[in-house]
Amino acid sequence: LRFQFAILILFLVLISCNKSSNSEVEISFTQGSGVTDIDGNFYPSIVLGNNQEWTTMNLKTSTYSNGVNIPNSMSEVSWSNTSVGAWCHYDNNALNEEVYGKLYNFHSLIGDTIKVEKLITNNDNIVIDTLYYDSFPCKICPQGWRIPYEDDWNTLINYLGNANVAGGKMKDNTLNYWKSPNTGATNESGFNGLPGGIRNANGSFEYFSEMGRWWSFEEAYQYYAHSRPLHYNQISTMNHYVFDKSGGLSVRLIKI
Repeated sequence: LRFQFAILILFLVLISCNKSSNSEVEISFTQGSGVTDIDGNFYPSIVLGNNQEWTTMNLKTSTYSNGVNIPNSMSEVSWSNTSVGAWCHYDNNALNEEVYGKLYNFHSLIGDTIKVEKLITNNDNIVIDTLYYDSFPCKICPQGWRIPYEDDWNTLINYLGNANVAGGKMKDNTLNYWKSPNTGATNESGFNGLPGGIRNANGSFEYFSEMGRWWSFEEAYQYYAHSRPLHYNQISTMNHYVFDKSGGLSVRLIKI
């Protein structure tokens, strides 16, 4: 009788595990058509099972979509003092472009804009924050593509499970670029996130091989905008992670 009871318990456990695994959303993607920027750089893309199409490489263009050059700001002084669009390579080393693309300040994405105010309220309808959204299209994007908003990032992250686990599914899963241990990296989304580092508003560089961080096309405050980071020692990705608009981050594109 005890043996039969043990078999019954094992059977129920197996059924439970099977139901649990079957209830998980399967992550899938196919190769997209990609896009070529105004400078002739081609970016492969993936189409996820949620129908989002993302580029799998960071932006490299040095030209706005209207044909005007984007300034290359190299020195700490010129970078920290500019209030217009600018780009650089990490550590001003052009060899970093092939793998990691360029770093751009937020001004290069939107230029001069008309701002649309959005009030954030709590359950008592009391205003607790004010956000400003750009009303003009991206100045740096190829036709048919744009820089993701927070809603786009959140849609991607929710499709991958949630912010607690999505980071690992977005990171390249080797140690060719990421510093060890590259926690939780599987790249099962095909996003191919790489640790291109950042440039701070004062012109200094940080976190190469430790962090990849991408702009969100969305202002948080007058001098800050949303961004999305991946870390070498975390499986998560942080929500509502703001960064100084004068700093330099990587750029990914999403298809309109």
